[in-house]
Amino acid sequence: MSKAMPTERKMWSKTFTHDEWMESQVIPIHRGYYIEDLRTLQLGWWDARQCNAAFIQLVGQEGITSARVTEIPPGKTLPPLKFALDEIVYVVEGRGLTTIWAGEKRPKKTFEWQKHSMFLVPHNYTHQFANMQGDKPVRLLQYNYMPLTLSGVRDANLIFGNSYEGSDIQNEMDFYSEAKMISQDTLDESWGRRAYWYGNFFPDMRAWDKLDANVRRGAGGRSVYIQFVPGAHVGKKVTVPKRPHAQSFIGVGRLDHFCLGIKIPFGCAIF
Repeated sequence: MSKAMPTERKMWSKTFTHDEWMESQVIPIHRGYYIEDLRTLQLGWWDARQCNAAFIQLVGQEGITSARVTEIPPGKTLPPLKFALDEIVYVVEGRGLTTIWAGEKRPKKTFEWQKHSMFLVPHNYTHQFANMQGDKPVRLLQYNYMPLTLSGVRDANLIFGNSYEGSDIQNEMDFYSEAKMISQDTLDESWGRRAYWYGNFFPDMRAWDKLDANVRRGAGGRSVYIQFVPGAHVGKKVTVPKRPHAQSFIGVGRLDHFCLGIKIPFGCAIF
C-alpha cells in the first residue's frame, strides 16, 4: 500500500519531490548506471496500479525524467489511468492493446502492439493497457518528465486523474497511424541527419535502416531521430553503437539524451 508523502520540505533539500513520491509507492527502485536486463528486472506489487512494477532511476535522471517497468499478467487488462503528461512506451516483451480516450463522450481509439513496438500516450488522455497473450506476461518500459512537473507543483493529484479535459487531438483516429520517414536531400548540419521518423506509433523499432553516421557525440555509431506528431511534448534520438550491449537500460541524463539498449537480432538500439 502507498505511503503518504512528507508534507514539508527542508530548504536546499537534495531530495526531489519525485523521489519522495517514488518512495511512497512502496515498489522497487533500481538505481545505478545501467540495468542489465529489463526482461528479468525485479518487480514488486504496486497496489495503486494493480500490477507488478518497478521504478528505474539511473545516474543523471534525478529530478528530470522518470522511467519504470510495468508488467501485465497473461490475459489481463490494467485499470484505466488518466495522466497529465505525455509518456513514451516501449514494449520489452509481449503483445497487447492500448485504448485511449479524452472523455466519456469522446471516441475511443484502440491499437495493437508487439515486442519492440514504441508509441506515445498523449497528455490529458485516459489510457488502458491489455495483454492479448493468455500464457505470457507483458513488460512495458515507460518514461516521461514527471520529476520536473513535481518539482514545480508538489501535488501528484494534478498529474493523476485530473478532471481537466483539453481539446481533442487533431485527426484523433489517425493519431496512431504507422510512423513515416521524412527525407532530406542534404545533411542537416545542426543535427547530423538526412532522415527521421515522424509519427506516434512505431510497430517494430528493429525495422529502421536509414541511419546516419554520428560525426559529433557518439562518434563511431549511427543514429536516427524521431519526431512525435505535433501536440506531443517529447522527441528522441535512437543510436546504434559500435558494439552491441546486452539487453540493458543505460541512463545518461535528460530524456533527449537517454539511452536504452535493446538486444535484437540486428544489433543494439540505444534510445
